[in-house]
Amino acid sequence: MASPSYKCANRGSKCHWPQLEDEVSKWVSENRENGYIITRSKIRLYALREARKMGIREFTASPGWCTRFMKRHDFVLRRKTKIAQKLPKELEEKVTSFQTFVIKHRKANSYQLSYIGNMDETPVNFDMPSNSTVNKVGEKSTFIKTTGHEKTHFTVVLTCMADGTKLPPMVIFKRKLMPKVKFPNGIVVYVHEKGWMNDNGCMI
Repeated sequence: MASPSYKCANRGSKCHWPQLEDEVSKWVSENRENGYIITRSKIRLYALREARKMGIREFTASPGWCTRFMKRHDFVLRRKTKIAQKLPKELEEKVTSFQTFVIKHRKANSYQLSYIGNMDETPVNFDMPSNSTVNKVGEKSTFIKTTGHEKTHFTVVLTCMADGTKLPPMVIFKRKLMPKVKFPNGIVVYVHEKGWMNDNGCMI
């Protein structure tokens, strides 16, 4: 008896339902292009629903099928690396324009390289718990304790000058009064109601 047109006769590493898998693969790719999270469970549920539409009653969307499907279509589980941040389209043009601006004013005013700097400020959480941990085999739940401050942060400001000099790092706390704590040598501590750099901070 001939196999159905949508089912592969050769088992093993080859797919049994190529039409179904092509549809699921397309769905996964489209969702990832839009930045949506796709899990193995979502793949199995979507595949099962599409199989029913195609009249494939023997398909169960098992975990083993999902593993083989991902391998066949070059999908892997990955940790989040960014939150949909992309570089501007005219990045190179803007960089060139800024460099021209700096060079022009440096020549016009005879600025020394030690007077030209690049500063960047970035928020740092007080507590940054890992998303993974070593645990006993067979445990159904994995709990990770935190201090409760994983959403509160301070600001770190790093600056380097055009002559290669690195300025001491600055730490900015979101508060009105300076904390009564002895901080390590080699850093500058500043406070601001909103927790970021302002004109007064640049003058320190």
